[in-house]
Amino acid sequence: MHPKRTLFALIATNFLTAMGITIVVPFISNVQGIFGVDPGYGIWIITMFMLSYSMGMALIGRLSDSVGRRPVYVTSLALFAGGLLLSALAPNFGWVLAGRFLQGIGASGALPIAQTIAYERFGKRKGLVMGGISAAFGIGVVAAINLGGGIYGLWGWRAVFFVTFGLSLIGFAISFLIPETLRTRKKMSLDLGGIVSLGVGIAAFMLMFKGLSGGGFLSSGVLPYAIVLVLSAVIFIVVERRVREPAIDLRLFQNKAFFLVIISAVLGGIGMFIFQTFLPGFAQVLLGYTVAQASYSIDVMALMMIISAGLTGAMSDHFGPEKLLLFSLVTTGLAFYLITVILSPGMAYYLGSAIAGVGLGSLMTPINVIGMREGGAGREGVSSGIVSLSRTTGGIIGPTVAGFILSRTDFSSLFALDNILEAYHRIYRFGFWTLVVGAIAGLALLITQRKERS
Repeated sequence: MHPKRTLFALIATNFLTAMGITIVVPFISNVQGIFGVDPGYGIWIITMFMLSYSMGMALIGRLSDSVGRRPVYVTSLALFAGGLLLSALAPNFGWVLAGRFLQGIGASGALPIAQTIAYERFGKRKGLVMGGISAAFGIGVVAAINLGGGIYGLWGWRAVFFVTFGLSLIGFAISFLIPETLRTRKKMSLDLGGIVSLGVGIAAFMLMFKGLSGGGFLSSGVLPYAIVLVLSAVIFIVVERRVREPAIDLRLFQNKAFFLVIISAVLGGIGMFIFQTFLPGFAQVLLGYTVAQASYSIDVMALMMIISAGLTGAMSDHFGPEKLLLFSLVTTGLAFYLITVILSPGMAYYLGSAIAGVGLGSLMTPINVIGMREGGAGREGVSSGIVSLSRTTGGIIGPTVAGFILSRTDFSSLFALDNILEAYHRIYRFGFWTLVVGAIAGLALLITQRKERS
């Protein structure tokens, strides 16, 4: 297949799949009015997707190493479309979440396999192509917030899912253009124990923080989930050490560079999903914007993400991915800092958004390049899956913690608006310190690589 056709297919499908993550953001804050559920469950529209997304990534890389890139890619897009249709037809909020769970499983096969195909198919230009795919994914995430706000305002929440379902069918058709790049197939061994214990642990973490919003650590809504979290983590480690073909090969973490890039991916993912998910709500509180205005206000960040992601691929090939990763983490941390300390609300919001776009647009390509390189030849699918899973784990931790911060806010007092604004500031300060630690990990990775090459 001609390289340009392959590139088009990879970019188009990742753009359309990424839209499914955040197109629901505009109505997260209104779940009580729409579905009659506790407002604290609004963020679950994102986190339920991320839960299954992470579970799928634990399997998808090894599956593609066994049965091939193309069949897994096509099947993933079909599952994604089916999940969207389920949410669109859902009779209640529980079925919406069930659809989101299925969407996450389907979407988990898009980005990591696309990056793997680019790594295997495009040789010396792999960094540039991977940058283009990352740009398309990032643009889709942001563009969906714009589209979702407009659709929701005109036709309601079901239309958001129906329109996305129609777009996903286009992506499914395009996915058949994806070529097979796997040269040597490996015997597949399904690590069901590892995948289930991982999913249970993530769900327990989310429920634990939900319980913390209404009680202390020793309360019945928190302590049981904390115990389940610890037990599932222990079971996961024991299972992964014993099975021959683990979903997450823990031996890879003995490689210091691989370990550091995973830490960077987790912390960078926290920053990425906090900034993108909560920016529209922040605009409504800080600048008094409507839902539609807030959705469009993130276009500044989107534009800078497009430019940054487009440049990052070529710069990664030229300067090295370690330098680009450190640049991404430092720049995103700066954005978190500026958006909370600049006194002028408009300047704080738009300058912070622009700088965040630069940082976030340059995150995905270097972590994927480093992860697949350090994972070793013949393990590109597994390595790419672990890197994407790590970033996704950050995407679960970040919104969960941020949702907890918002849930502790007093909405009933005369100073409710000031309280909400302060809650958003706490969320962004949490993001800043997370990125500070991430930058330290990125710097350690750069130093490690220089020592190994000297």
